[in-house]
Amino acid sequence: MIFEYIALTNKGETVADIIDAPSEVIARQRLRANGLYIVKISKQDSKLSATPEISTNIFNTIIDRISYYISLQLSAKEISTFSRQLSTMLKAGMPLLASISTIIDQIENPIFKRAIIDIKTKVEEGSSLSNALERHHYIFNEMYINMIRVGESLGSLDNALERLADLEEKKNLLKSKVQSALWYPAFMIMFAIAVVTFLMVSIIPSLGRMFAELGKDLPIPTKIVMGLSNFITSFWYVIIIIIILCIYYFNRYKKTDEGQRKIDGLKLKLPVVSSLYKKILIHRFTYNLGILLSNRVDVIKSFEIVQRLMRNVLIEENIKKAAKMVQEGSSISNALSKERFLPQYIIGMIAAGESSDTVDEMLLNIGKIYENEIELSINSMTSLIEPIIIVCMGFVIGLIVISVLLPIFEMNLIVK
Repeated sequence: MIFEYIALTNKGETVADIIDAPSEVIARQRLRANGLYIVKISKQDSKLSATPEISTNIFNTIIDRISYYISLQLSAKEISTFSRQLSTMLKAGMPLLASISTIIDQIENPIFKRAIIDIKTKVEEGSSLSNALERHHYIFNEMYINMIRVGESLGSLDNALERLADLEEKKNLLKSKVQSALWYPAFMIMFAIAVVTFLMVSIIPSLGRMFAELGKDLPIPTKIVMGLSNFITSFWYVIIIIIILCIYYFNRYKKTDEGQRKIDGLKLKLPVVSSLYKKILIHRFTYNLGILLSNRVDVIKSFEIVQRLMRNVLIEENIKKAAKMVQEGSSISNALSKERFLPQYIIGMIAAGESSDTVDEMLLNIGKIYENEIELSINSMTSLIEPIIIVCMGFVIGLIVISVLLPIFEMNLIVK
C-alpha cells in the first residue's frame, strides 16, 4: 500500500513524500526509524491517473499540471535506469519482488515511484509483471510491455530487461542529441526577438518623440518602423492574445485527422529539417522492429507495435499496409518496397537478411548505421542553421537602425 506523508526532520525541515508499506503502523515505524516525525499520513490509491487532479484554484491547477507534466517527462527517462537495475538484480539471482523493493527506495521522482510501487503491489497479488506494467501505459509503452511479456513466457526476463535498458538508453541519447542541436538555434531566435522588442519598445519611441519635436517629414522606412513601434507599445496585449489564440487553435487543429495528416506531411517536406526527420523515422522503424523480432515477438505484432511508435500518420499508414501484405504471405522486403517510405538500398539489405534468415540482425545493423547518419545530419544542420539565423537577425536589426539613421543623415545634409 502507498501512504502519502508530511513529516519533520531532526533539523525541523518539512518533508513530503510517499512510502510503500503493508500497513499504516509499519509505515509510521519505518519513517520514525529514519528520523522523521510524522505530521500527517494518509493512504493513497497506488494507481497513477493519466491526468492530475483538478484543483478549485485555477492558479494551483496550472502549477499542478506543469509539475505533473515535468515529472511525467522525467519518469520516462528513468525507465532505462529501472530496467538496468532490475536486470542486474535478476541476473544476480534476486527474486523479482525483492529486486523491485530495493529499487523503490532509490527512486526520487514521485510519479515514477508511485507507479513502481503499484506494479510491486500487483505482482504481490499474483499478477504478471507485464500485466502490472499495462496499468501505467503512459509511462511504459506497448513495445516495452510486449517485450517483458515475451521475456516472461521464455523465462528470460533478465535478458529482455537488459535489451530494453539498452534500447531506452539509445533512445534518450538520440533525443538529447537532437534537443541539444536545436537548443542553440532556439536561443538565438529568442535572443533576436528580445533585442528587436527592446528596440521597438524602448529606443524607437524616444527617438520618435525627438523627430516629432523637430517637425521634419520622415522617410517612408522610418515611418513604417515608427508605426510598428507605436502599435506594439499601444496594443501589446492584443499581440499576446493573438499569439495565445494562434497556439490554442493550432493545438486543436493538429488533433484533428486532417490537421495531423497535413502537419505530418509538412514534416516530411520541410527544407533542411525533413532530411533529419526522415532519418529519425527510418532509425525508429528499423531498430525497434529489429529489437522486437530478435526477442521473438510475432512479425505482425511487431509491425503493429512499431507502427504506433512512429508518431507520423502517413508513415503509420504505410506500415499498416505493409503488415497486411506480410500477413497475406508477402516477404517483409517486398511489402516494404511497395510502400516506398524506405530507401531502396535498405530494402535490399532487408531482402539479404531474409535470404540468410538474419532479418532481425540486419534491421539492427541498419538502425546502428542510421544512428551515425543522424549524428552527422545534426552537425551539418546546426552548422547551416546558425549562420542563417545570424544573417536574418542582422538584417532585421540593420533595417531598424538604418530607418532611424536616415532622418539624422538628412538633417546633417540640410545643416551643411
